[in-house]
Amino acid sequence: MHTLPGKLARQLDGLQWGSLWGVLLALVCFLGSSGCSGQSESAAPPLVLPPPQLGAESIPMPVRTLGNSRFKLLGLNVGVAGRGAELLLDTGSAGLRILSSAAGAFGLERTTTPSTVTFGDGTQFIGVLARAPFSLGGIQSREPVTLQLIDQVTCVDALVGGCSETLFGEGRPFAGILGTALDERSADREVFSPLTRLPGNFRSGYILQTGGFNSPQGIFTVGLTEANTAGFNFRQFPQVGTFPDGTPIWRDEALQVAYTISNTSIQNILSPTQFDSGSSDIFLNVSLLGAAPFSTSTLPAGAEWRAVLEGAFDYRIRVGFPVTPSRDRIFVNGLLNKQLLGMPLFFNADIAFDVERGRIGFRLR
Repeated sequence: MHTLPGKLARQLDGLQWGSLWGVLLALVCFLGSSGCSGQSESAAPPLVLPPPQLGAESIPMPVRTLGNSRFKLLGLNVGVAGRGAELLLDTGSAGLRILSSAAGAFGLERTTTPSTVTFGDGTQFIGVLARAPFSLGGIQSREPVTLQLIDQVTCVDALVGGCSETLFGEGRPFAGILGTALDERSADREVFSPLTRLPGNFRSGYILQTGGFNSPQGIFTVGLTEANTAGFNFRQFPQVGTFPDGTPIWRDEALQVAYTISNTSIQNILSPTQFDSGSSDIFLNVSLLGAAPFSTSTLPAGAEWRAVLEGAFDYRIRVGFPVTPSRDRIFVNGLLNKQLLGMPLFFNADIAFDVERGRIGFRLR
């Protein structure tokens, strides 16, 4: 069995549905078995940071190759209470969740309010709510942010195939999760994206540029400007409310993407879709596309898959042999009420999340 983060997802009554169908932080982690090999291409050079511009800041974004099946996820170095830590970057979940041992002490206010989150792969964070100063790329938050201090990482009955608890902890890749979703994802309503607490234009939105599948490092930019959003095709999300402080809540899984799978009845079928960097792969619920469950858990080598978001992208994959995690592996028998486009899309497009206007933009490479 291999750990294949899917997403740390939406949390209902303590259950976070999202990325891990591997990582459900939006379903943040998907565990499964696979005969996949690592990539055969040579590594690409890391992206070069652009020149500074007013109201925007670009910082390195590590691309981590993880697990026996070599799936990939994104990291981001942040400061919490005066101490730096690398967290899993998850556009499918909302809120800062960090191990108690990894947070600093400066300005940290630990409460006695319990907080437990269980992700779709069975990974569970147990801890308490806290408030602490937050920083990203040297930019300090305007005020302390509410977060979850994780005292224990464990695995409960897996809803998918296995747990990703081995991703988090001392000597492991990540010290927690940085959830940057525009939607509400947590039963703790005061825990939402800490990027909204950054000053000035830095809180307007953010851009992920991975540099492609073989790049060891991408670029994460906070602060949207006319210059850094040039070439993006944007689509609007509906607003569905506000967080307690008035920050808008945008339904970031509302867009209808049209799906086609070769040699099946699935031909240009629309379905709501989430764009989730916490998901190692693409996870489809084919029943929502009018098809019976497939006989295999993933599309076989040679299968052709297409996703079209009108006015934004026309994205196609031909499954290779061997199938490569985070590049052309497509799980098909999911149980969520939406589709998850994970890391394969992020390796093929720059993606911008507009927090102020409630939009998502794509710039295919």
